Amino acid sequence: MIKTIDRLLDHQTMYRLVLYYLIALLGTALVLGFLKLVPHDPVMLAFTTGLMLAACWITNRVFAAVFKVPANNESVYITALILALILDPVAVTDLKGICAVVFACVWAISSKFILAIGGKHVFNPAALGVALTALLLDQPATWWVGGNLPLLPVVLFGGLLMVRKLRRLDLVATFGVVALATILVTTEPSRYAAALTETLGSSPLLFFAFVMLTEPLTAPTTRWPRIAFAAIVGFLF
Repeated sequence: MIKTIDRLLDHQTMYRLVLYYLIALLGTALVLGFLKLVPHDPVMLAFTTGLMLAACWITNRVFAAVFKVPANNESVYITALILALILDPVAVTDLKGICAVVFACVWAISSKFILAIGGKHVFNPAALGVALTALLLDQPATWWVGGNLPLLPVVLFGGLLMVRKLRRLDLVATFGVVALATILVTTEPSRYAAALTETLGSSPLLFFAFVMLTEPLTAPTTRWPRIAFAAIVGFLF
């Protein structure tokens, strides 16, 4: 079974696998939205996703032309879909929300060009976009994809496939162990069960580990620096 999975994964690029994973998550969220199993309105989610895709694509084209480099469309779509899964959907009439969404998209994509050293991102683009939106516009990310229990099977299944593809189990495992240990140390013993249940089932921990932490252009490539990086991020998480 493992060999069959590995053969299937080897026929996909990492970007393509991440893209399929994010599409599956958004597609599932749209279906669950129509069934009232997740709190977000599917029409608003569809509108926001389309807006993010357009904003990211246009920004990427502009910066690619200015810097005279090829435009990587798959990377753009991935960034837009990540943002759609961690920022709350906005309505067509919500001008403030639309501005915040576009702001996050522009900064996320532009950082790939202006905050890169030797072709490697200094910051995860999507993370930088939502951080600046929170700091400057008071519109923080809610990481809603991690707070919806019905989405958990898709988050877990697709995430494990990505970890297998990247061979980054040490990175994800270290992050998870340190994050959970830190949470337990700062929690009353009587609340351990509730804290673990909430963290694993209703928090962004798994999505963050599978998608953001494993981003190849920001995580260290060698084993021990990678483990140290995961431990630091897990503690801060």
